Amino acid sequence: MREDILTRLAQINEEERKILDGEHKVNKRLYTAFAKEFIVNSHRLMQEGEQIALRRHTRFADFPAHGHNYVEMTYVASGHVTHVIKHREVKMQAGDVLLLNRHTQHSVRKTGEHDLAVNIMLATECFHSLASVLPPASPLSSFMAENIRSNGEPEYMLFSTEGVPPLENLFENLTYALVGNDITGVDTLKATVALILRYFGELPECMISAARHRSDSELLQARIEDYLQTDFRTATLSELAEKLGLSVPYLSKRVRELCGFTFSQLLQEERFKEAIRLLEETDLPVGDIIIAVGYENTSFFHNQFKERYHCSPFRWRRNQRLLHENEELGVQ
Repeated sequence: MREDILTRLAQINEEERKILDGEHKVNKRLYTAFAKEFIVNSHRLMQEGEQIALRRHTRFADFPAHGHNYVEMTYVASGHVTHVIKHREVKMQAGDVLLLNRHTQHSVRKTGEHDLAVNIMLATECFHSLASVLPPASPLSSFMAENIRSNGEPEYMLFSTEGVPPLENLFENLTYALVGNDITGVDTLKATVALILRYFGELPECMISAARHRSDSELLQARIEDYLQTDFRTATLSELAEKLGLSVPYLSKRVRELCGFTFSQLLQEERFKEAIRLLEETDLPVGDIIIAVGYENTSFFHNQFKERYHCSPFRWRRNQRLLHENEELGVQ
């Protein structure tokens, strides 16, 4: 990597300056709108309609466990970066590339001044549009198939570009596109990523490792959680049992064993998560939100909401908006 590119890449940005000045941790609000679950949202990091974007990894603080709603490719331009995926450390050095699908939760250990990594963010539709460049039977084809599934398994692939000049040049081009003054078009970025994936598909020796690990219990738990997250408005234990080919009593027992709560408790949790999101992000009347999340009994919703949050939905929404307004004005 050219020294002038690394010098530009190493410049401290505003987020890092705040960490060095005493914040000591990553500001999650820059990355997600979710209050509980840390899912990095492409809408926070990419322009509307953007399919591919570049961003340098934030240094000087641990990046907490998170997921993302896009495919992430991380390239280490200098130094070392350690990811933690399902309690397993994935140590990277300069020239390594980590490809994470959208189902993977991971964290990143604190990095120093000369540990420089570039995150290449690929919208799911963009990533899958590149499938045609891959050789038949490439492991990357399986990776793509798993990524597109709504209940797909977490998966990552680790590659090295060391000693492969075409790949080294392509990643240098991407890094220059991030730090250079020239505006690089999306078609050029997409073509560059397509070439990278093609090389990875044709040169199996570049792959250092890959992992997709789940036990039968983990798969069952994932399918339960996926069903609740996507069908919480109309979800029933009997419908899920039918989908999974299990008896209702057996599934009820397994839900409690795997998730630590009853099906009804988990369903209620998902509905209230959505209700909170709608209260925070929309102006929908509370009555419409109650219906939208799957409740018909408004009294039950209001009673449960007050028990959980110690106020009415109207007051919760007002308090949150006042809080956000004060934060924007810098009021403590």
